[in-house]
Amino acid sequence: MQLLAGTEDRNASLQSLANDPQWLKLLHYETGNLPGASARSAIKSPEFFLSPSGHDSPLAELTATVTALQMQPKGPDTHASCRFPARTRWLQQRLGSALTVPSGVQCPALEQWTRDNTVESVSIIYATGYLANPASYYGHTLLKFNFKDSEAHSDLMDESVNYGAIVGDGDDPVSYIFKGIFGGYDGGFSHINFYFHNHNYGENELRDLWEYQLTLSEDATQMVVKHAWEVLGKRYTYYFFRRNCAFRMAELVDISSDTPLLQQWRPWTIPQSLVQSLSTAEIDGQPVLTDVRYLPSRQSRLYDRYQQLSPSEQQLFERIAVETVSLEDPRFTGQPIDVQHRVLDTLLDYYQYIRDAEAGAEDPANAAHRRALAMRYQLPPGNAEFKPSDHTPPHLGRPPGWFQLSLQHSTQQDAQAGIRVRPAYYDPLDNEAGHVRGGGLSMFDLQLTASNGQVRLQQLDAISIESISPGLTGLPGDKGVAWNLKFGWEQNRLDCNSCLTTRLQADRGLNLPLGNNTAATFYAGGALQESVQGEGPAFARLAGRFTYHRASFSALLRLEQRYLVNGSGDYTTGRLELRNRLSATQDVRLSYARNRGEELSIGLGWYW
Repeated sequence: MQLLAGTEDRNASLQSLANDPQWLKLLHYETGNLPGASARSAIKSPEFFLSPSGHDSPLAELTATVTALQMQPKGPDTHASCRFPARTRWLQQRLGSALTVPSGVQCPALEQWTRDNTVESVSIIYATGYLANPASYYGHTLLKFNFKDSEAHSDLMDESVNYGAIVGDGDDPVSYIFKGIFGGYDGGFSHINFYFHNHNYGENELRDLWEYQLTLSEDATQMVVKHAWEVLGKRYTYYFFRRNCAFRMAELVDISSDTPLLQQWRPWTIPQSLVQSLSTAEIDGQPVLTDVRYLPSRQSRLYDRYQQLSPSEQQLFERIAVETVSLEDPRFTGQPIDVQHRVLDTLLDYYQYIRDAEAGAEDPANAAHRRALAMRYQLPPGNAEFKPSDHTPPHLGRPPGWFQLSLQHSTQQDAQAGIRVRPAYYDPLDNEAGHVRGGGLSMFDLQLTASNGQVRLQQLDAISIESISPGLTGLPGDKGVAWNLKFGWEQNRLDCNSCLTTRLQADRGLNLPLGNNTAATFYAGGALQESVQGEGPAFARLAGRFTYHRASFSALLRLEQRYLVNGSGDYTTGRLELRNRLSATQDVRLSYARNRGEELSIGLGWYW
C-alpha cells in the first residue's frame, strides 16, 4: 500500500482517521448507550463493507477502503470509488496526494443518477400526517435533489430519496405497529422521481406537501448526494419512534456538518420536529433553510377554491355538481366569464377529488370531468382569480410534546394539583400547522392528580386517535367521515377516586361543517372495559362533538349517552374545554367535566 509508506506514524495516522467523527458518520457507526461499548454500524447489508470486519471495526474498513481505492478498475461501475463516492471524496480531501485513485475509473450508473453531477440544491419534503395508515400517523419526510435544469423539465422529474420500513404483504395494522415499535422490520432507502411521491401523497392520500429548500455549500450538497448513493438499497433495523424516516434524513443532511439537525436527547423522532429544527439550524454559521414551498393536496386545492367562491357561486357550483343544473343551462352560461372560470375550475378540482381514475368511463365523475374540461376550453382564455392559499407551515407550529400544570376542583376534592404529560402529538384543540382541524393523535398521554400528599393516576391513554374528514362541501364523495380509536386507563366516574378501569373504545361517525370555524361531529360506537362499580364489561354509546377554532382560541364541547351492557344505570357525560394559545410554546386551558360528579380545571401548558 502506497499510503504514508515509509513513515513511522502510518498506523497512528490511520487510527486517527478511523476515529474521525466524519468517518464514523459515513459508515453509520453507533456506540450504543453502554459505557465502553464498541462501535457497530447501523447498516446490516454486507455489501456496504469492504472489510469482513468492517461492520464493527472502523479501522479495518478504513484500511480496506484506502486499499480498494488505489486498485485498478475491473470494469465500469465496479471500482470502490463508484460504489462509495462520498467515502472517496472525504478521503481525497483528507489525504490529498497521498491517496492516488486510478485515472481510468468509469462510473456510468452514478453519473446517470446524478445527471453528470448537476444537483444544484437539496430539499427536505414533509408530508402531513395520514390517519388512515399507522405508518403515516406522524407525517413523513424524504429528500429531493434539485437539478440545475429543473425549470426546463419541471421539478417533478427531480430525484427523490425515501426511507421506510420494508413491510410484508400479509401484515395487518396491529402487527405493523408492534413490529415497527420493537424493531421487527428492516428499513432501507429507495429512490424515484419526485412526481411519484407528489402523486401518491397529494393525489391519492390527500396529504399536503411542504418543500424546505436547504442552503448547503456545493461541497456539502455533493456529499449528501454521493452518500445517498452509497446507502441506497442497504438495510437497517427500522424503529417507528426513533430511527425512522426523519432520523435517517437528518443523518444524510448532517453528513458534512458537526451540528446535528435533531435533538439527540429525545427518545423519539417525529418528522415535524425535523422541519421545525430547520428554521433555526445553521451549518458553518449560515442558516440552513432558504425557502419554503407549499404543495397542496387534491383536497386542499378543492377546499381553498370552494371557500373563495361567493355564496351565489357556491350555490351554482353545488347545483352543477349534483346535476340539477347543466353546463349548457343559461343559469351558468349567462354568468360573467370570470364567474364561469371560477366555477369551472372548482368543478374540475371536485371531479378530480371524487373520481376513480382507474374506473375510466364507468365512473360518472370521469365523464363529468371531461365535460367540464371541454367547456373550459370553449371559454375565452383567462385565469380564474383565486388568492394563494394561506396555510401555516409545519415548522411554525408548536413543538410535539406538551406538559401542563393545573389546579382542579372536583366533587371528591375541593382543591388538587393536576399534572399532564403528553409526549406526542396533538389534540382537537391544538391541531395547528400541518394537521387536519378537529383531529387528534396522541400516545402515552398521562394525567396525574396530587392532593394531601397522595398522587393518583387519573388517566393514561396509550393511544388516542380522532380522525376527521372535513367534508367541507358536503357533496357526494366529500362527506365528513369520522372515527375514533382509544385504548388506555381512566377514572370511570368523577365521584370516585378509586374507579380506574381499562378501556378499549371505538366509534364511527359523520362530521358536519357549520361554517369556516365551527363543526359538529356525531358518533355511534362503544367500548370494552374492566367492570368497576357494577358498570359492566362494555357499553354502547351515542355522542356529539362541537368544535370551534378562530385565531389563537379554540373550544370543544363533548356530549355522550352511554348504554351499559350487563350493568345498571345508563347515564350521560359531558365536557367543555377552552384553549387560548399564548405562544408557540405555551397555552392556557379551562375545562369543566360532568360524569356522575363534576370537575373544574384551569391549567398552564408548555410545549417542548
